[in-house]
Amino acid sequence: MRIKNFPSPDMDENCYVISSTATKNAVIIDPGAKHDALIDYLNEEELTTDAIVLTHGHYDHVCGVQWLRDITHAPVICGKNEKDLLASPNNNLSLFFGDNLSLVPDRTLDDNEEFAFGDIKFRTIFTPGHTPGGICLYFEAEKVLISGDTLFAMSVGRTDFPGGDWQSLKDSIINRILPLPDDTLIFPGHGPKTTIAAEKRLNPYIGG
Repeated sequence: MRIKNFPSPDMDENCYVISSTATKNAVIIDPGAKHDALIDYLNEEELTTDAIVLTHGHYDHVCGVQWLRDITHAPVICGKNEKDLLASPNNNLSLFFGDNLSLVPDRTLDDNEEFAFGDIKFRTIFTPGHTPGGICLYFEAEKVLISGDTLFAMSVGRTDFPGGDWQSLKDSIINRILPLPDDTLIFPGHGPKTTIAAEKRLNPYIGG
């Protein structure tokens, strides 16, 4: 498995392309900008985009979705509880950025549902708190977690946006993420990667 990050130049948001080196299938996670370099990468590596997967629906993570969907013709997928937020320009924060974005996913995922592309698969972990329907993507075989804005290196997601809830966020992290193996690599929606062990030991927001 290969992970390539395309950070947003304006909002420092991490868009990940995760691909199989064997089959050349890929998913694109949280396209928060219109990255010409991302399209070049897909073409140069001869990757087939099986899906555009959203950890949650905030504008800084989804403002490149329609542009990318038009180019790749890949389905847009999110957690089943995030549809309403994606559809609301107020709740997805696009109005705050001077846009009026409303998105409808092509498919939704349940908690603990698996999604396979090529010889790789991830499992969804429902992690409400930053948004009501946020999810993390757990690649168990590779010990990789894509955490969106639920958990960052030594920090956690904000809960002061519409639908945010601090207790739900803390419960999601403690009960759904921290029980994963200590050597699990965490790739967050903003900032550098980290590990489960490091967050248990050092994150001040969750008792580290």
